[in-house]
Amino acid sequence: MKKTLTILIGSLMLLAVLVVPMLHSALAKPAPPAHPEYKEAIEELRNARKHLEKALDDGYGHRDRAMQAIDESIHQCEEAVRVLH
Repeated sequence: MKKTLTILIGSLMLLAVLVVPMLHSALAKPAPPAHPEYKEAIEELRNARKHLEKALDDGYGHRDRAMQAIDESIHQCEEAVRVLH
């Protein structure tokens, strides 16, 4: 009787050790998309650059400097996403 009880308790403990991690991972929430704020910012910066490219006046060179600043901002955001992975 003691031997059977010991085997039963041991089997239940082994089962719990194997099942609990699987149950935990099955119930875990899926990971959110990687860095959506940076990716959205990159998209918006690219849209802003397209608007400046279509502008008829260059604003005495300010448009070109703004486009360079946008290019640098896009680069920095892409680097942030790369580093954070």
